[in-house]
Amino acid sequence: MLNVCICDDDPRDMAQIQALAESFAGEHPEFPMKLQTFPSAFDLLEHLNGKGGFDLYLLDILMPHLKGVELAEHIRARNEAAEILFLTASPEYALDAFNVAACGYLLKPVNKEKFDKSVLAAAYRLTRPENPYLLLKTKDGMRKLLFRELVMVESFNHDRVCTLIDGTKVVTADTLTSLMERLSQDARFFSPHRAYIINMEHIAALNDNHVLMATGQQIPVARTCCAALKRAYVDYLF
Repeated sequence: MLNVCICDDDPRDMAQIQALAESFAGEHPEFPMKLQTFPSAFDLLEHLNGKGGFDLYLLDILMPHLKGVELAEHIRARNEAAEILFLTASPEYALDAFNVAACGYLLKPVNKEKFDKSVLAAAYRLTRPENPYLLLKTKDGMRKLLFRELVMVESFNHDRVCTLIDGTKVVTADTLTSLMERLSQDARFFSPHRAYIINMEHIAALNDNHVLMATGQQIPVARTCCAALKRAYVDYLF
């Protein structure tokens, strides 16, 4: 469970950020969240001093009396492993955000895709599982797939077919884009073609036209992806 707080003095912005966070949690059940909101920096500070901190802070910067960057300095002084994401209408404090090791700096109105990408990266850093996994929705319910056992994902009609190292096939309706977003946090995964994701740990052979996986499946490589795949594979190996 990730404890997440939102601190923003504008009720409309607060509502939008809360909706984005709730949407993210619904789309990423592998990262369950507990959300708490604060209408001012002082309210959040009072909570920190009395009840402890959070894993992820979603902070406005331009708040009265105490700006978000100053609030972040108080948070960093607690020496806790926390991620800070700034959501603000002003771009002028980006350097200050860097100085408090913020994981992101998004301008309002916040774009959902950018928000999801930043929060997902933060969630992975916070959890750092020794055995990372995907939690997939299948027709038989939720299915946990360890990254190390996943060989490839193929997009087929309205389904995505995940092939495991033992040859098992797991079918999900999750989009290839959403799966790649979750897998891209791990250096093993690459999309060599618009219809495929592969785990480079299970590559048996590689050339300019296709990749041969350890399961015997031959995956096409798009011409525009060939050089990038070779670089990614070399980086993964060495």
